[in-house]
Amino acid sequence: MGISTARIYDRSEALCSLSAIDPEYPAPRVSSLLSDERNDELLGYLQAEAFTHVFTGDVESGPQQFFHDLDRELREAPSFHLWVDIPLCRYRCHFCQFPTLVTSSRAETADATARRWVDANIEEAKAWVAAVPALRTTPVGEFCLFGGTPSVLPAGEIERLVHFYRETFAFDEQTSMRAEGSPDSLTQEILSTLRGSGFTALSYGIQSLDNRLLAVANRRHTGEQALEVRAAAGRSGFTRVDGDLVWGLPGQTVAGFLDDIDRLIEARFSTIVAIKLHLRSFHDVESAIGHVSPAPWEDPRVREQLALRGFRWPSLGQQMQMREGAVDRLAAAGYYEHPTTYFPRRDVGPELWRSLNLDQDQQVPQVGIGLGAYSWCGDAEANAVAAPAEYLARVEKGEIPLENVTTVSADHREVRAVEMALSTCQPLLEEVHRSRFPHSSLLSGRWGAKFGSLADRGLMRIDRRAGSVTLTEAGATLVEAIMNTQLGR
Repeated sequence: MGISTARIYDRSEALCSLSAIDPEYPAPRVSSLLSDERNDELLGYLQAEAFTHVFTGDVESGPQQFFHDLDRELREAPSFHLWVDIPLCRYRCHFCQFPTLVTSSRAETADATARRWVDANIEEAKAWVAAVPALRTTPVGEFCLFGGTPSVLPAGEIERLVHFYRETFAFDEQTSMRAEGSPDSLTQEILSTLRGSGFTALSYGIQSLDNRLLAVANRRHTGEQALEVRAAAGRSGFTRVDGDLVWGLPGQTVAGFLDDIDRLIEARFSTIVAIKLHLRSFHDVESAIGHVSPAPWEDPRVREQLALRGFRWPSLGQQMQMREGAVDRLAAAGYYEHPTTYFPRRDVGPELWRSLNLDQDQQVPQVGIGLGAYSWCGDAEANAVAAPAEYLARVEKGEIPLENVTTVSADHREVRAVEMALSTCQPLLEEVHRSRFPHSSLLSGRWGAKFGSLADRGLMRIDRRAGSVTLTEAGATLVEAIMNTQLGR
């Protein structure tokens, strides 16, 4: 059932960490629930640092079957999410587990590397269009330029890449365009280039506004720079600016993290992402394709050395105080959670790409192009290779460099759809579920039993008159654990 935590779970150790809190702040509301033996798997999941970004298939398959399934679904889909991954960064953060390459500090070498990876991305995209013809005609709901840090590309390479995609895929007046970057690379030139290329949404990692914590994480910007980019993006005409914070960093305090939340609220970010630091390898938890070499902080010896230098790792109890305190402050300021860890302002609404992927009434296909990219449709999913040399070699041969491909059995398709919808932290509606799965119900049978058990433990509310099931506040806090230990495969 889900991701096993038994191998590394010590219940007494987890309870001790949960009880270690900052006395200046309220005890976590989830503490009593997590101390209940009926929720032992949830506590074990948190203690194990397990996490998931993707919703895997359950039957091994091959690329041709995936292309066939994707093409069929695209022909019936109202739109799809197109994700372009440029894996280049100017440095590697000490917590980063994603496939990235550090570019040269020499401008000439860095520019040549940028050209090579833009060329490779375009060649891979051409192979996708040849293998999946419906990609040319199905409207692009949101186009996301992600990474890595694509804002390290020279302005001309950004323009060349975007021009290719606009000419090759079905962009229309409804297509939203989102770009990702970092505070140290989102210069005025790059912001202007992105706006001139049609981007209106901007996302960037901040992680912390505490310069001391940024330095220990090998971030090459300051908190002040992060807030300056927010203001500059607004002046440049971006209608949506979303910023990411991390809780659980070494040396981070409850007060420090909540101060970061307050400052992002004051800066009027459209969405504030508040995500837990995860140290367990992606390879162990099957959450996504990870970097070919471990992140420095994955090594327990490195973590121990940081603690000895005064950068203590927050306890589980302190982390829950950070999470719950942030939720309270965000709610008071007009933000809500949709999906898990993403808090958009109510007057702005959720990030479109997450909504397209996860909302119960959408869940349209996603195509990811680039190193380690992830693609999926209702019947199948696939990951691209994460090793740079192999990726480039296969693309140069005209291949789509997929590494892992799985199809989704009929039963698991329903499970996956429910997991995706649950991860939005929004009510699951019986009417929508039955329209997709006519012989199934959220209120009876296996789902009725599972959700009934969750309701008995204070994690979910069931409204039979309205035909809905909804996570409680505690359920939203623990939704990743619930999906991966309680819903089954």
